[in-house]
Amino acid sequence: MSISAVSAAKAIINTIVRLSPIGLYSGSALSAFIFSDFRASLLFGGLMMNEGIALGYRMILRGIYNPQCALLQNGEDFFILPSPITQTIGFIVGFFIAKMFNDGEFLPLNFFGMFVVLTIVIFSRINVGCLGFLDAIYCGLLGIVLGVGYFNLIKDFYRRDFYKIESSDEKEFASFFKID
Repeated sequence: MSISAVSAAKAIINTIVRLSPIGLYSGSALSAFIFSDFRASLLFGGLMMNEGIALGYRMILRGIYNPQCALLQNGEDFFILPSPITQTIGFIVGFFIAKMFNDGEFLPLNFFGMFVVLTIVIFSRINVGCLGFLDAIYCGLLGIVLGVGYFNLIKDFYRRDFYKIESSDEKEFASFFKID
């Protein structure tokens, strides 16, 4: 019995998709911690807010957990994140689409690349039996809406030089001692 190249490729893609939220969470948290990047802190906070909204949504509606959506499995126990992976990736897509719109620049490679990744994630989740087609589309769109909304809430704070703001007094003081 041999494994075809298509089956192997699908298995690899499904595994990468399954681990993508952990990569996003740990990447943004480590970037915030190690590089003191305030933007990564805001992104991590948004991702945690997305998980909290999904958890509240599941608790209110008493949603069931599908074992096919599990991140890890230990016998009969499953570890499933509250937010579906399509919603998490949709959140990232919406966040960066809103950033591009706010900056007034359209980056076609980033824009279409993010939607290709979202499409791959949607079809990966459908392929493993985690979500149906409409569920996956709904979760992706909900994530995009949450990402756009979250960016619009924090857009005044989301900048590279957030910690390095100098007042006019500090600039005058520094220019007084400057040697030409």
